[in-house]
Amino acid sequence: MAVRSLRVAAAYRDFCRAVQTTFANDFSAQRQLRAETARTLRKHAASMSEADLVNDLKSGTDMIRYEIVQASLNPETNTYRAHVNQDHLSRGDVLNLLTPEEALKGGKGGA
Repeated sequence: MAVRSLRVAAAYRDFCRAVQTTFANDFSAQRQLRAETARTLRKHAASMSEADLVNDLKSGTDMIRYEIVQASLNPETNTYRAHVNQDHLSRGDVLNLLTPEEALKGGKGGA
């Protein structure tokens, strides 16, 4: 079923912009997130209200925009560089940047 709602379309566009910004150098991740989100929207369009679809898209947009920090590996030092942007800082939340080992252990890091 096609989703025919200007509010849902606007929320989806905002979601796509957040995906494009957060995953700027990872085109495969961008394509996969957009495709899976569009597929899920079509799947649930008949069973969810327009407001619920918009709220879910906004929630996903916020998660992608504010809770995902991209990192790149520096092969010379075998360390990662976190790419924190103004969106991450604008919420005032504390960013806990963990090493992969700390994340697996459920530890607490600090930034």
